[in-house]
Amino acid sequence: MKKFLAILLCLVLVVSLAACAKEDEARKAGYDEGYKAGYSEGEAAGKTEGEKAGSEAGYKTGYEEGKKAGYDEGAKAGNEESYQAGYDEGVTAGKAEGYAAGKDEGYSTGKDEGYKAGVEEGKKAGYDEGYAAGKEDGIKEGKSSGSSARKYARFSGSFTASVMKLSEDGYALPGNTVAVVHFFQDGPFLLRFYEDVTGKLAEGKAYVFEFRPFEVLIPGDVSYPDIKDYATHIEITGYRAARDDETGMQSNLPTVETFTK
Repeated sequence: MKKFLAILLCLVLVVSLAACAKEDEARKAGYDEGYKAGYSEGEAAGKTEGEKAGSEAGYKTGYEEGKKAGYDEGAKAGNEESYQAGYDEGVTAGKAEGYAAGKDEGYSTGKDEGYKAGVEEGKKAGYDEGYAAGKEDGIKEGKSSGSSARKYARFSGSFTASVMKLSEDGYALPGNTVAVVHFFQDGPFLLRFYEDVTGKLAEGKAYVFEFRPFEVLIPGDVSYPDIKDYATHIEITGYRAARDDETGMQSNLPTVETFTK
């Protein structure tokens, strides 16, 4: 009896073990099948999400790199175009300014050189004509008067004159100054200074000039001698700026006396 029970118990155990084995196999097969299905779905979902994320990341990176490349090319092209436009405008402006500056400088230089040449020619022409006229008048007066008295003019005092131009006396007294001056509404004449008056007299200003009195022989038929005709005899001893009441119609004029001896 005991032996039978033992055999029965073994059979039950065998049957149980077999059932368990079948159950494990079924569970494993279900697990494998579920795993495979889940893996496929997960792979598909992951692939979709990965592609989406990759596409977004790739787009962003490509956008930034493309933007940078486009900026660099645009900046280079814009710089070259602006540089050329600025260069062209600079050349045009430079030509205009250079032309104006050159014209002004050339005019000033030409005017100064022309003035000097005119002064030299005027002095020479005036000297030649004055010498010839004086010689002729002297001969005439000497012949006509014989031992009779001759007519003289004495100039003294001071006069008001406006300075037109100052220059170095390169003709007779180098280092000193020659001034072209004129009385009110009168023609110009030369004054010589035995000094350099640069910075002491100004062009366009009126001054009262004092001079050393002098006498000159004049033609017998001249009643009103003009000191301008004897400018080479004028020796300036002093000068000052003219007051308002010493200019225009109120200008100082030298005292002139005529006499015979």
